[in-house]
Order: sequence, then C-alpha cells, then structure tokens
Amino acid sequence: MTTVRRAAVHSRQRWWAALAAVALALLLVVVTHSLWLAALGRWLVVEDPLRAADAIVVMGGGGPDRVAGGVALSKAGYAPWFVVTNMPLNTPGIREDYAELVRREATWQGVPEGRILRAPGTVRTTYEEALAVRELCIDQGFQSLIVVSDVYHTRRVRRAFGDALAGSGIQVTVRASPYGYWQPDAWWRTMDGLRDTWTECLKWVLYGIGYR
Repeated sequence: MTTVRRAAVHSRQRWWAALAAVALALLLVVVTHSLWLAALGRWLVVEDPLRAADAIVVMGGGGPDRVAGGVALSKAGYAPWFVVTNMPLNTPGIREDYAELVRREATWQGVPEGRILRAPGTVRTTYEEALAVRELCIDQGFQSLIVVSDVYHTRRVRRAFGDALAGSGIQVTVRASPYGYWQPDAWWRTMDGLRDTWTECLKWVLYGIGYR
C-alpha cells in the first residue's frame, strides 16, 4: 500500500471515528435529556423562607400570576406595602402605563389602593428594576422586602437584587408565585415552557457578560 493510499485510509478512519463520537454524544443527549433538562430547570429556581417584611415587590414583565402571588402574601399579612414598577408598554389601544395596569389588577384582587407604591422611573431589565426599588426603599425607609416573580425567574432576581442592593442593608426574600404554569421537571414539554426557559437562559448569559 502506498503512502498516499495509507494516508487516505487513515483519514477516512478518523472521519468515521469522529462521526461515531458525534452520533454517540447525540444519542446520550437524547437518552438523558430528561435528566439534564430537569437539572437546568431546578438550577433556575431559588426560594427563601418566608418572613415578614416592610413591602412586597411584584416583578414586572410577567402576567397576572406574579400579581396574584404578591396579593396572596399581602392578604396573608406578610407586609403592609405593595410595590409596583413601571416598564415600557407598547400595546395599541392601551393608554395607561404598565405600572398603572398592575396597580389596577392588584386593587381588583384586594390590595387597598392606599397601600400600593410605585417605584420611580421606567425600567427595562431586572437589574434596573432592582435599582428603582432600592431608590424607593431609601426614600420610604424600608429595610426588608419580599420580591415575587415567576418561578423560573427567581435565581436571576436574587442575583440582580443582591447586586443592586449591595451595601444598603436591605434584606430581600425571594419567592415564586404559586400560580404559574412552569414546572422545573417538565418545562420542555410545552412551547411556553421552552420559550420562557431559553429566554431566561439567554438573559443569564447577557447578565454574565455585563448587560444590566
């Protein structure tokens, strides 16, 4: 066998070996997908023990489930104040801003209107939201918060509030709304779960590279 022919044979062997390795890796991913997808889902979730606080903060950007979770804690007496934040709302036919819609929803669900506070400014990210809440806490003299969001958002909420409130002495309890659809062990089985989970993962990457 000539040198050129031996080289060609070795090249094909290496190619088939590489192809087999890729196929095996894909097979392992498929066979074990429920394990690593569930592990990812569980990693996204954190929750602190409930304790009384000065205010309940409902994170913006979600649906009525976040508001319902905050209202339930308010009705249970965990905090005397209910905080909403504002963010851009580009919906044709709606004249109110986002914070007003959340305030109205919370009032409709039973929170006294006089107990609802609005954080200053307009925010676009979780970190900006935490900074706005920090400003409100300093103005109101709040020393403790319960922050409510969707379950898949809780770890990033804790990170953002930890960064934004560093050195303030304000204690933050992160809680997931119990009314959401998302399940850490089955999120990939629905289109909504796939969308929300991969979006959350992308936002984690952006946060990690400095996008606040």
